[in-house]
Amino acid sequence: MKQLWLGVGLCVLTSMALAGEKVDRTLDASDDGYVNIEHLGGYATIKGWSKDQVQVKGELGDRTEKFIFERNGNEVTIKVKVKESRGWNNNWSDEDGDNLEIFVPLNSQINYTSVNANVEVSDIKGGADIDTVNGEIEVSDMSGRLRIGAVNGDIKSKNLSGDVKLETINGDIRDQDSTAKESSYHSVNGDIYSLSSSVEVKAETVNGEIELNLDKVDSLSLNTVNGSVEARLELAKQGYVKASSVGGSIELYFQKDVSARFDLQGHAGGRIVNKLSDDKVQKAKYGPSRWLEFTHNGGSGQVKVSTVSGTIKVDSK
Repeated sequence: MKQLWLGVGLCVLTSMALAGEKVDRTLDASDDGYVNIEHLGGYATIKGWSKDQVQVKGELGDRTEKFIFERNGNEVTIKVKVKESRGWNNNWSDEDGDNLEIFVPLNSQINYTSVNANVEVSDIKGGADIDTVNGEIEVSDMSGRLRIGAVNGDIKSKNLSGDVKLETINGDIRDQDSTAKESSYHSVNGDIYSLSSSVEVKAETVNGEIELNLDKVDSLSLNTVNGSVEARLELAKQGYVKASSVGGSIELYFQKDVSARFDLQGHAGGRIVNKLSDDKVQKAKYGPSRWLEFTHNGGSGQVKVSTVSGTIKVDSK
């Protein structure tokens, strides 16, 4: 099947579109090809299925001028163009946007971009790049290289695997049941919540909370400026944790028999709380700095935490 359609070349279904026009179109596609989707606003659901076809169903928005649906080799493009005279982001409303349901082969690689849209993506095994400016993103049951980003919007994810990176500027990130080898979370003004079994985790925020419930971790990197961090984990043998804050608090909860070397630093004072051992915090003779260094249960792993004026706490779960 794949060899037959690859020889066909370019197939195009392009038309001038009317406001509110219904669409229901299908193209044959590679079982592991690329699908590029671009529309200005509205709502889209993208789902993987077992057919070697891409199907688009739904209703076009009030600003729609042209609907492009084409295949070139192993790449399918879906694009909705709007009337330029109305501008790209002026007085946008739900009635202006599209409402699309898109089905793609399970092993497709998805590239999705939008300005004012909410999008749901599920059952994709070939990886995805998903970007919105204003809108929420929900992704589930996906694998491969996953890059999910929003400027103004929340990201919700569930059951992701592979290489996962979730980023938002003004929004929260909520990740559940991920089994990715590497998971990365970044938010500027928003909170990060994760329930994950990833072995390599990175989380950063400027003004927001970080709350992580992790399984066995080989590598954990945490950074916040004014937010708070709480992470619960099992540190693997020879595992490594690095965390830092400016004015925020960092609380780390390990398994009771954690084996690690601890290096905790408060550069401009702050507060260090040690619930793992009887080792005491040291204070500088001159100046506000303080520190705590100790080895616990043989010290196979390493934990390095620093703050300028916040609080550091290490404890057992």
